[in-house]
Amino acid sequence: MSQNHNQLSVSPTCLNSLRGGFIILDVRKPAARSASGLEIPGTLWRHPFDAVNWADEFEGMKVAVYCVHGHEVSLAVRGYLADKGVDAVVLEGGLEAWKKAGLPVSTVDDADA
Repeated sequence: MSQNHNQLSVSPTCLNSLRGGFIILDVRKPAARSASGLEIPGTLWRHPFDAVNWADEFEGMKVAVYCVHGHEVSLAVRGYLADKGVDAVVLEGGLEAWKKAGLPVSTVDDADA
């Protein structure tokens, strides 16, 4: 990922190498999250349709969001976060691309829910 503040996405391998520089948010719908049972280690889960109630906690921070495939859900959340002043990017290909790249996953921690 470049230092371009207009960057909209980041590849799985790039995000993995920059993990300390981002808060990683799992914004999958609850059913998709539960069905998978897996997440990127160290991520926080936030309900994608409730961003109005949690977006402010990330203001001024660098955030990477992911859903299942990196399409509608994470793109919508990234856009909302950006509108709220959050430096947000989408994980390209979502959790599925992360897993396909052989990067680490862990069991979903239901305490986040």
